Amino acid sequence: MHPFSRRSNSIVLLILAIALASCQKPPDNYPVRKAAPGTAQLPPRPDLNPPKPPDRYPDGAFSVAGLFAQDPQKLVTELLVRGTIAALQVCPVTEKICRPAPYLHLTDAKNGQGKRLLVGGERDLGARGWKVGDEVTVAGTFATSSPDGIYFAPNGMVLLTPLPDSDATAGAAQPDAK
Repeated sequence: MHPFSRRSNSIVLLILAIALASCQKPPDNYPVRKAAPGTAQLPPRPDLNPPKPPDRYPDGAFSVAGLFAQDPQKLVTELLVRGTIAALQVCPVTEKICRPAPYLHLTDAKNGQGKRLLVGGERDLGARGWKVGDEVTVAGTFATSSPDGIYFAPNGMVLLTPLPDSDATAGAAQPDAK
């Protein structure tokens, strides 16, 4: 017999003996566990079926979801979209080049969650007086990119119709009434 086989057999037997010695039957009488006193404070149940906005409002404006549901080939050149501003990037008038370019994101949800529509194409968004959380109706053109190449959104975006100079200086464009 080879000398290493005795040693390996001894090691195997020792491991088995240790394993069997450690496998003892647990006691049958565990102490009974009791619940802690008091009540649990759980957060409110989320609404799993939130109300959906209409695809189009009575005045003809699209909702964000309604716009994305349309066939881009069949959309009219000028359109209206209503939503809540979820993000807003403005550019100071003193800057010659803005990076990133001024834009805003519209959503259908008041909390800014959900599908977002990119809206851009105007340098001075601050002149419109909009801020995050405002519900607004924007007028513009549906596109996947701007002619100057600054804005690009493969699923679609709205390029704003510029304000007349008199309205831009007076801040006449205001958020929709809530």
